[in-house]
Amino acid sequence: MILLIRQMISHLQELVGFFFTVVFKKMTRIFMKNSPLRQLRITFHIRKEYDMVYELKGLIVIRYVSPMFSIPSQISNTMPMQHQLPPTQTASSYQIPPCYCHIPEQTSYPTDYGPQPFVFNIEEAAHMNRTFRTSIWTGKHLQLTLMCVPPCEEIGKEMHSNLDQFIRIEEGQGAVFIGQNQDALTYSQAVMQGDAIIIPAGTWHNIMNTGPYPLKVSSIYAPPNHPFGTVHVTKQDGEYASEMEMQQGIPMIDGKTPDEWIMHTEFLVEEGLEDVKKGINSLHLLQEFILMGVLVGKGYSPEVAYETVEQWEKTGESKLLQQSKNM
Repeated sequence: MILLIRQMISHLQELVGFFFTVVFKKMTRIFMKNSPLRQLRITFHIRKEYDMVYELKGLIVIRYVSPMFSIPSQISNTMPMQHQLPPTQTASSYQIPPCYCHIPEQTSYPTDYGPQPFVFNIEEAAHMNRTFRTSIWTGKHLQLTLMCVPPCEEIGKEMHSNLDQFIRIEEGQGAVFIGQNQDALTYSQAVMQGDAIIIPAGTWHNIMNTGPYPLKVSSIYAPPNHPFGTVHVTKQDGEYASEMEMQQGIPMIDGKTPDEWIMHTEFLVEEGLEDVKKGINSLHLLQEFILMGVLVGKGYSPEVAYETVEQWEKTGESKLLQQSKNM
């Protein structure tokens, strides 16, 4: 029953969106017929939240908020188009227009699903995210995080010396600034939903939210940049965590501190102690658990690593394990 209701609501949203598209396109043709702007192509986008976005190519973007399908007369944001900021704009001089937004409080946060296989709708996950940064999946070689940047704010200048970064704009609009020097982010470009940004290792970058709504971003670090299960509710939380890591000099190994790796492999320690009680010889134990550690380093969970090595021994896939057990 619930599924049927959801399908009916989805179909209703599509019909409403289609209606508004047809009506506003017809209104635009009438408006543009005798207008000096008739050479400019106008397009419409109806989003799930029923925000109506007018794109005047080469001119401006005017975004109206319409939660109840009514169009207020106030223009909430204007911004240069064609994905390019004016040449004179830099990260320090870019003026963000007045904006407003209420971000609902989020009391529960997703779990980090790494390093297991994981399939999900990233657009829906990004839309629901209210935290400044949350790690969704952390493995040995990469990490996926979701970010929410409030209106008129920025991620902040960053540079990762040992990793490449892929960023995708899931919702909203902003401006990205890139450069080889922290004080000279010479490249700037406007970005919006669907745009991707590639940041090579050693490159300074920053992203600003230039729109009136939260900027939703997904980011892939290769290798991981944050500890497993990271949740920074606010930007201040993220900055505090970074400062603490720098002050304490805590090393990060594939997204985990040494203590986090110890807690992560606690299952193997307990199993090893049980095998010692059984009187299994030391050589065999060392071979088994070193192999398990190698598999964990490759992304296996401790439980799966244990079962895999045990299976190698039982099936004879590892002759050496069988030999050492019988010594």
